[in-house]
Amino acid sequence: GQAELSARRGVVTADHRKCFQTVSGADPATMILYPEWLTDRAESYRTLAQFFLDPPDEEALAAVRQDFNLESSESPEQIAEDFELLFSLSQGRMQPIESVVASAAGISYSDVNEIDARAGLVICETYPSAPDHLSLELLFMSYLIGNNKAEMEANFLEQHLMNWVPYYCEQLIKEAATA
Repeated sequence: GQAELSARRGVVTADHRKCFQTVSGADPATMILYPEWLTDRAESYRTLAQFFLDPPDEEALAAVRQDFNLESSESPEQIAEDFELLFSLSQGRMQPIESVVASAAGISYSDVNEIDARAGLVICETYPSAPDHLSLELLFMSYLIGNNKAEMEANFLEQHLMNWVPYYCEQLIKEAATA
């Protein structure tokens, strides 16, 4: 059931508290309770974010295969190798960074730091990635959902994620050695 799905997703969920701090110093994980479908949507963004942060381990891979009825047969080691070739910050050829992808595709791009600040967040200085890395943008969406910032969520989805992620995914499918 739904509780079981959420429990399995918990295995692969990224935590936005490791990436963001509130400007006021409050805990960004403080979220109001919402209907289950809204909570599930926020959880889905965190799950997706995790897959752009680290390759899945065997348990996470099994949960995703089951949740999404995937029939891939790649091992976690094969996926980790593909992850390194595609996403690593030092050598990845398909790094999921909005400014890089948008620039290469000729898509207009605006700074995400300004949007984070309007939501009351700043990216932790110790976070090792670009502020417009897809994992951070997905975690930001989760934060917006969890904190009932629906207008900001809709604007960020339209002006950022929908502006570059579909193009990026098309290119990623062509480059990836694993499914």
